[in-house]
Amino acid sequence: MRLMARRLVLLLALALAAGSLPSCAVRPGPYPDLQPFSAVEANLPPPAPGLARIYFYRALSYYDLPEGTSVYLNQQTVGFSRIGTVFYRDVTPGSYFISVLSRGAYPNQFKTVQTKPGQTWYVRIESLESWSGYGGGDTDVHGATFTVNLINPAAARQEIRALSYLPPG
Repeated sequence: MRLMARRLVLLLALALAAGSLPSCAVRPGPYPDLQPFSAVEANLPPPAPGLARIYFYRALSYYDLPEGTSVYLNQQTVGFSRIGTVFYRDVTPGSYFISVLSRGAYPNQFKTVQTKPGQTWYVRIESLESWSGYGGGDTDVHGATFTVNLINPAAARQEIRALSYLPPG
């Protein structure tokens, strides 16, 4: 009898484990109208001679805030970052203050980069839920706090492969 109970428990555990396997598979991002970056990367034109390229992205994370945010270079809007997406802008060499629309402030949340011709920069935009005014009690939601982070190119290229690509325009 004991052996039969053990087998039943083992069989149930195996069935549950097998049922959860499809949830571990890599899935496309939340935007069925957009292609994965890995599918379009090889066909992207290189920056024109004399320009630099800056990629902006937000990782796809279960815990991230769903809100999007405007992205700025030197206080000029260059795009809108949504969770699980990546886009780029080609820029002339120079100094760029990279910021995003953020309801809250956080130390060092924006960055300045000095671009040179042919350079590629990777900027990950992150949200900080705990810093966003999502208080308890009678407090209102004030909005998301976002930060700008410069990421090592090798790590960034890995992170953006599965993200949805937002084409220019």
